[in-house]
Order: sequence, then C-alpha cells, then structure tokens
Amino acid sequence: MSENQSTTFFVGALITSAVGAILLLATNFAGFDGSNYYLGVLFYGGIGAFGGAYGILIILPAILLLYCMSISILVLKFPEKIPDKKFVKYGLYAAVAGFILVLIGGAVFAVYATEEDWWWWFDAGFYGGAIGGLLTAIFYYMGEKEVVLP
Repeated sequence: MSENQSTTFFVGALITSAVGAILLLATNFAGFDGSNYYLGVLFYGGIGAFGGAYGILIILPAILLLYCMSISILVLKFPEKIPDKKFVKYGLYAAVAGFILVLIGGAVFAVYATEEDWWWWFDAGFYGGAIGGLLTAIFYYMGEKEVVLP
C-alpha cells in the first residue's frame, strides 16, 4: 500500500511540474494595456519567457520545475536505486524555490505596471507556474513521508 501511494504522489509531482513548466515557457506570464483612447495611443502587450530582461524571472522557475520533473521520472523508473531521500528533498526545495520565484516575478510585474498606471493581469504562465510549483512541493512532501527505502 505504501509503495503504491508514494508512486501516486510522484506521478502527481511529475504531471504538475511538467504542466507548470510548459505553461511558463509557452504562454504569457502577464499582460498589460496602457492605451489611451482620448489621446489615440495604443500600447498593450504581454510578458513572456523569451521577451526581454524580465524573462529570467520566468525561465528560472521553469528550469526548476523541469528539474523536479526529471527527479520524479528517476524516482518512478528506478525506485530501488534511491540511496536515501535526498533526491526527493532536492525536488521539494526546487519546487518551493520555483513557486517563490513565480510569486516574486508576479509582484515585480504588478508593482511596475501599477506605477506606470496600466491595466494589467496575470496570464496562464503565472498561474501555471504558481499552481504547478505549489502542487509539486505538496506532492514531494507527501511522497517523502511515504517513500520506502530498500
């Protein structure tokens, strides 16, 4: 029962980290609209992973979630080769760090867009990274408790 339950947690971590990383890399992180109808000015856009200097705050959590995905694959494929729980602990730390970096990136964008007096919103990249990082950390925490060492 315990081995089956730990497998379930690591499959969950694999799915949530993969979806979070894909959403961070493939979709916009946030969007803004600074248009002024009365002046005839159109100014709008989105912030993505490969769109300038801000992209490092998006690419780094995506890399951490891809790292979590690879740890989940290794734990699922070779459960007998896990010498101790250190790989799962590294995955937990990487997921928490990715979640925190997504929140920091969102806060930086929100403060900047508010200072510029733009309409702004978070997009699929933000929500995918935040929810993916949080759920991956929860799955790793629960899987770490359940992992059975040979």
